[in-house]
Amino acid sequence: MPAEQREKISASLTRTALPQAKRCPRCQETKPASSFRTRKPGGLVLTAYCRACESEKLRKNPPKPSGRTKPCQVDGCNKPAQAKRLCWTHYNRLRTYGDPLAPPALYRNPADALAARTNRNGPIPEDRPSLGQCWIWTGCTNGRYGKIGTRYAHRLAYETAKGAIPEGLQIDHLCRNTLCVNPEHLEAVTGRINLLRSRGFAARQAAQTDCIHGHPLSGPNLYVDNRGRRHCRECRRRRGKEAAARRRAAQ
Repeated sequence: MPAEQREKISASLTRTALPQAKRCPRCQETKPASSFRTRKPGGLVLTAYCRACESEKLRKNPPKPSGRTKPCQVDGCNKPAQAKRLCWTHYNRLRTYGDPLAPPALYRNPADALAARTNRNGPIPEDRPSLGQCWIWTGCTNGRYGKIGTRYAHRLAYETAKGAIPEGLQIDHLCRNTLCVNPEHLEAVTGRINLLRSRGFAARQAAQTDCIHGHPLSGPNLYVDNRGRRHCRECRRRRGKEAAARRRAAQ
């Protein structure tokens, strides 16, 4: 190895910071260090060519396959093997259906997908047992509701059984089970009714008829601020008197 090359390698190994700029031998331009990729050792060595020249070189001369990867063992499939001597397509079919040659599940319309992924032996709602059993969606979900592609499963179930959803209305689950797609458990209501029927914070506050001290939240005792929140006038007056008394005592 020539002495000059040995000195360059030694300098690159002992370098503690990247150079500020470098000249690319391909485009013959001096560019800042950010225009080059770093490589080992230590990430303190810049590549020979700049990023733009490397991309152009790869476009003109793409890397050829090494020939070491064997093809998929399925007859007629020339894709490279990835796992268990199968390509990704046949390997995923093996994991899903137990057979790499199993055809993918095809549904002519979303209604068929809805029927194929519905368990009609679901639980009976404890609050309303008269509704009967829930039909539980067993497909993919977004955490709360079932989905078929970009559509909600319960909305599709309602449209399939009862027709189009009126504009401006939402689908409420009477059984309070968000994965249920039983059309008899679904009702089209306004957004306010759907919110008030829920079990969230807003619904609990709306259902509250008295303040924490037992004063009615209705009639002349009710005060609504500019944000729509309800307040008790009697408690508000009491807090004002207590604050005034504290200010007088502090003087």
